[in-house]
Amino acid sequence: MNTQNSRNEPPRVLSPGDQQFYADQGYLVKEGAIDQAWIDRLNSAMARLVDGTRDMTKSDQTYDLETGHTRDTPRLRRIAYLDDLDPVFWEFCKDSPLADLAADLLGPDLRFRECLINFKWAGGGQEVKWHQDFPFYPLTNTSVAQFLVCLNDVGPEQGPLQVVPGSHKGPFYDHYDGDGNWLGYIDDKHLDNAGLERAVDLTGPAGTVTVHHCATLHASRANLSDLGRPVVIVTYCACDAMAYTAVSYPSSNCKKVVRGEEAKFARLEPMQMRLPPDWSDGYTSIFEHQEEEA
Repeated sequence: MNTQNSRNEPPRVLSPGDQQFYADQGYLVKEGAIDQAWIDRLNSAMARLVDGTRDMTKSDQTYDLETGHTRDTPRLRRIAYLDDLDPVFWEFCKDSPLADLAADLLGPDLRFRECLINFKWAGGGQEVKWHQDFPFYPLTNTSVAQFLVCLNDVGPEQGPLQVVPGSHKGPFYDHYDGDGNWLGYIDDKHLDNAGLERAVDLTGPAGTVTVHHCATLHASRANLSDLGRPVVIVTYCACDAMAYTAVSYPSSNCKKVVRGEEAKFARLEPMQMRLPPDWSDGYTSIFEHQEEEA
């Protein structure tokens, strides 16, 4: 993780204690990071997109439908490319305090990668098995993270994100099976000593932002409650973190600099990790990959 600030800029929104906690534990939870005005705008934009899926009968690379989706009762797992679908989301990614928070953790020169919503619909929203993000999108260094914005209050009964504290300091796990097929998760036989018993739920009221390091082990339970758990997910990286493989969701804004300056050199971290499949022909969602293998 790069928290070096070569221009000696003070933190924008986080405290030094917040920065150190993220460095030590590989995650951070900040309640009240996004104000109610932004949450209201994001929820309204989300509702417009969901309403536009009523006549859809199958998933595509933008809209991932959940089993049981109908015109009268739409149910989705994910919507991607949000920054292209509604200008509210792109404005949020570049102009809200979220990018400032990201710059405090990843460095002052910050690049946008993707913006999507994971829904965890009430009454059965799908579980996500244990995995790391970096094996899905390897870069030249690990200054990349996903920032989750809670659009509703999130409690433990809604299948919140779970993380294993400190696991970002451990190995990169293989996300393939023994025959070389991509799983999109870590086979249980490799998790015996991964510290899953120490996992913590990341919860909080609407406006909470949670962030997890790209190597942090994380998962989530199914949402069996009667409350949905939609979260806006924004991925940012340091400008000197260059992608080794195709971006999963290459929107028109992908790779744009949202804070600081473009990098003149790539920064290389030594690492050994198996490359993911080539997503150049399109990517749906982690839900579909994990469901296919299950």
